[in-house]
Amino acid sequence: MPHNGQMNEKLGFYKSLCCGKEIVVPAGSQFPDCPNHRRLTTIWKPLVDDNIVRLGKAPTAHRRTARFKNGDQVICVGIGAHKGKRGEVTELIEAGLDHVQRYQVQLTDGTTIRCFGFELELFGIESSKTA
Repeated sequence: MPHNGQMNEKLGFYKSLCCGKEIVVPAGSQFPDCPNHRRLTTIWKPLVDDNIVRLGKAPTAHRRTARFKNGDQVICVGIGAHKGKRGEVTELIEAGLDHVQRYQVQLTDGTTIRCFGFELELFGIESSKTA
């Protein structure tokens, strides 16, 4: 499994073994430190196995529970122009074949954006996973 500082060869979704933080790492990018455990060795586990292909809807028992619900106050933690901005979840968008949850969020400035679940964190509630 890759660790922080190594180069990623292809786009992928990863989860840190230290605390379960989920991220996306683009091809040609270095694996980062865990945002909850900076400057420590972070091992990143792929969330999708290249040998598994799932078509159609996942069985009910395998569906992930939504991380956020309508009305949740969130902050954008993903890479991009909206990083650090706050907003409110207004809609859960049904996951497609990739099984990655997406949310519609209305930012405090009135802008509506669509985000992956791993690009958001609850605002005002300190994570129990931080060290």
